[in-house]
Order: sequence, then structure tokens, then C-alpha cells
Amino acid sequence: MESVVFSEIIDLDTIEITELFDVLYDYFCENFVDKKTYLNSNIYINPKSNQKDDGKELVFWHLTTRETKIQKKVGNRWIVEKERLPDYRRSERLVWIKKIIENHAIDEVKMFYHQETNVTKDIRLYLWLKDYDFVVILQKLGKSSSYLVTSFYVDREGKRQEYQKRYKNYNSKKDVKLIGCEWF
Repeated sequence: MESVVFSEIIDLDTIEITELFDVLYDYFCENFVDKKTYLNSNIYINPKSNQKDDGKELVFWHLTTRETKIQKKVGNRWIVEKERLPDYRRSERLVWIKKIIENHAIDEVKMFYHQETNVTKDIRLYLWLKDYDFVVILQKLGKSSSYLVTSFYVDREGKRQEYQKRYKNYNSKKDVKLIGCEWF
């Protein structure tokens, strides 16, 4: 039986490159702006429509592009600049995100919490579609809302191993920082 979560991807070959982000944005709006999306039927996924860049929610860019470091020569020295470029593997799976969130309890989705190493030490919820190398990361906002941090196609073995380690760590219940951290 084919799972509802990953039954199809967006065929990017049929989209003109100049229209790529507008077409993808229509998918994003359909799933997160025009209609509300909920985790566990009661935790609203806030698209943070008040935070935009180039007329689109900031998270949209995190769901469709990938940060790339580019070395440029300025005068007689090299500098590194960060730039977000289209990520086709991530973009074609944009339609999976809502399905993964709404179907987080199915066997294909490996759900775990992880404490980040960022300044605020956020505990985030990971919804990992392990067999299809795709992950959705959510951050809690309040009692009944959260937001999408990002989602992406896992294309490196090191990342797969890292997520497997995090998944095992959470499920072992040995990490005291994660005890009782669940949202539902």
C-alpha cells in the first residue's frame, strides 16, 4: 500500500525557471497560509506571514532553497559570502511537509525531540521520513502553536547517521534535558 505522505512530488521539469518560486509559493500558500495546518489536530503551524523577504514568508525560502557559501576575491583577499540557491530535491517535496505534519504518527515518520546547540538551546521537534531521506523541523511558539524551522532532503550519509543517533537518544529516555519536553 502506498503511503499518503510520499505518493508524489512536484514535477519541477514542467516549470519554467523564471516561474519556479511563484509556482512553489502557490503550493506553500495552499498548505500553510490560505488554509491552516495543525500538528496533532491542536498545535497550529504558524507560517509567520509577518516576516517576509521578497514578498514571501521567510520560512518559504528555507523550504525551497539551500544556503551556500561562495568564496569571492575582493581586492587582494578572499571573503566568504552566504547565498541561498534553489534546492530542487527540497522544493519538489514541498507537498510532503503538511502531509508529514498531519500524519506524524504513522510508522514511516520517525518523531524525536532534540536540544539544539544554538544560543537559546531550543528543543525542536523533528519529523524524519527516514526511508525517504526527508526531515521537517518544528519549533514551539506557545501552548498551542509552533512554526516550521525548515525541511530538507537528507543527502549526506553523515546527516542520516546524526539523525539516527538523535532518534535513538530521544527514545532511550536517558537524556534528562529531553524528559517531559513533549508538546503532546
